Amino acid sequence: MQREGVNVYETFAATGKYKSMRIGLSIAAACDYELDQMDVPVAFQQAELDEEVYMELPEGYREGKEHLVCKLKKALYGLKQGPRNWWLLISKFLCEMGFKATVSDPCLFFKRSKSGRLLLLFLFVDDMQIGYHAEDKVEWSLLKAQLVHRFNTKDMGPSTWILGMRITRNRKARTITLDQELYVTKALQRYGMQACKVVSTPEVVGEVAGCSQEELSAPVEQQLFQEIVGTLMYAAVSCRLDIAHAVHALASDMQAPTGRSMLAAKRVLRYLAGTKEIGLVFGALAGGNISASDTRGRNSTVVEVCAYADADWANDKKDRKSITGWVAKLNGDPISWSSKKQRVVALSTCEAELYAEGAAVQEVLWLRDLLTELGLHVQFGSLVYGDNQSTIAVSQNGVKSDRTKHVDVKYHFITQTVEEGAVKLKWIPTTEQQADIFTKALATPVFERLRQQLMSR
Repeated sequence: MQREGVNVYETFAATGKYKSMRIGLSIAAACDYELDQMDVPVAFQQAELDEEVYMELPEGYREGKEHLVCKLKKALYGLKQGPRNWWLLISKFLCEMGFKATVSDPCLFFKRSKSGRLLLLFLFVDDMQIGYHAEDKVEWSLLKAQLVHRFNTKDMGPSTWILGMRITRNRKARTITLDQELYVTKALQRYGMQACKVVSTPEVVGEVAGCSQEELSAPVEQQLFQEIVGTLMYAAVSCRLDIAHAVHALASDMQAPTGRSMLAAKRVLRYLAGTKEIGLVFGALAGGNISASDTRGRNSTVVEVCAYADADWANDKKDRKSITGWVAKLNGDPISWSSKKQRVVALSTCEAELYAEGAAVQEVLWLRDLLTELGLHVQFGSLVYGDNQSTIAVSQNGVKSDRTKHVDVKYHFITQTVEEGAVKLKWIPTTEQQADIFTKALATPVFERLRQQLMSR
């Protein structure tokens, strides 16, 4: 019953980006940082209300007091401004403790310890993920005591779970694995597929065999299909990048799912049933390592950012729009990825690849800005790999030919970015294009090879 301009004004509250969390895990794995987790109970109710908001008396207190109401002094769960008020309160307190929020993600906080090392804090509503070096444990304990005193925060100890994802550490190999085995198991049980026959890929190349056209085109229960796709979508954006394209394809059928759509959705579940334990692996690579000693100096740490960008031209037979696929990496660790239909119809492969390249360059620039804010030195000229030589030539030279003269000017920012040196474009053969997994269904050998490159060490 709240009305805008009367008892609610601003409602926006920042929420931590998953890719910021993965950046923290990548740094923690490379530097052998400790990872702790904290939780704030009844977080919203700790935030003050600026507006006048009244509430009916709860049941059990109304008898004889029907003419009375409660005036809220604190935010409650369900109030439209509750999340915002909590975010403003906790972010202000963290800044008073000496933390600084990054501009790129206001929910990723950092500070330099007395030893000069990074201390990272990732905030997701009322959950906190903290990364720090073992030698800074005493300093972190003092900061933690302030949080406990102010918000009655619960110390959950070393991080083993975050947002439904399991965290597994190998201290000897300096790796952190992020998987969703439990989430997948529960999803299979929910949809009665715990004993299903597994498949090797989430999508089939070509037409579905063994079904008539009537069965494939018949409508199915929309709500059930949307529930399955929603379940799969969370996995795809969390740590199962190998199903990103399959989920993208399913999402296009949300309004009018057919038998073909349901078979495709169940195939993704069957694929996950056989690959529950697979997850993202974060760890230091030989090139561009972050060592614990490096983080003492503000500008001595060198990190490498790269991206792979690809497109499948005119993939959608309904509207002939192309599919963009890219993945951005930090020291070889996958940080963010995308499988998305392009907004306009590309008239050539070169144009479609240009749109994909532009999206990847934007993500690389975001990554570079965030890492720079953390005081890490990003190598000069982050590589963006593409397998179309014409696109790279157009982007590097900035020449509008007959094939690209109609392309929106905004996509030619790539040329300026290359000239400034922030990004370098590099051609690779299609067989080495890791983003290929985000643009179309692939045969089992190719799919497994790309999955190995992206999700394993």
